Amino acid sequence: MNLIKEQKAIGAITILSGLLAFACMVASLIAVNFNFDALSDPMLILSTAGTNTAVAKWSMIFDMFGYYLLLLPIIYLLHDWMKDRSAWANLVTFCGIAYVLIGSIGASILAVVWPKLINAYHLANETEQQILKANFSLINDVVYGGLWNLLEMTFAATWWIFTGYQLRKNNFYYIGWLTMLTGISCLGDALAGILQAGWLHEASLNIYLALAIIWAISIGIFMMSKKLNKA
Repeated sequence: MNLIKEQKAIGAITILSGLLAFACMVASLIAVNFNFDALSDPMLILSTAGTNTAVAKWSMIFDMFGYYLLLLPIIYLLHDWMKDRSAWANLVTFCGIAYVLIGSIGASILAVVWPKLINAYHLANETEQQILKANFSLINDVVYGGLWNLLEMTFAATWWIFTGYQLRKNNFYYIGWLTMLTGISCLGDALAGILQAGWLHEASLNIYLALAIIWAISIGIFMMSKKLNKA
């Protein structure tokens, strides 16, 4: 009975992660006056007139918890479920944890750096703005290009695809396919980073941002309504 209660609690935490991830998206749009292009081009966050730095900071805090840290309980729960089903379970769980840690580190960096650079940019003269713009571009390249879209997405794709395969293999078809599709979107973004394919990056990123929210809420409901140790 305690295991069932723990699984339901983890399900509730995972639903919360999905809701916070959705809050991240809403806050990101509010911060840039609903300029949707800023979701795929973070440089627009700096140049958009009237950018709300406080909301931009909170969007990254929501990101840190929603897309990343609150997924740790479900990662460990799925590890316990998979460890007797596959010799790859430990490696796959490592990939899930790496995705969470790398992603949350990137979000925490931007939560601190964005407000300072954006506020300084709008108060600076033209020459200073060019320097701040270069600094803003560099930090975004480090986080978006290096930590997120290349490194973390490789780990995320491995974890989601393998976990989805195991769920589908054990007759959890709907949640298994949804998990695999989320992983495939991550794989597309990782490949886009390697190949420098802008169109693939934009498509894969937007799909991932939506599917990660849908997945968290769906698997949270799944965990609250089904007993995972039964196939």
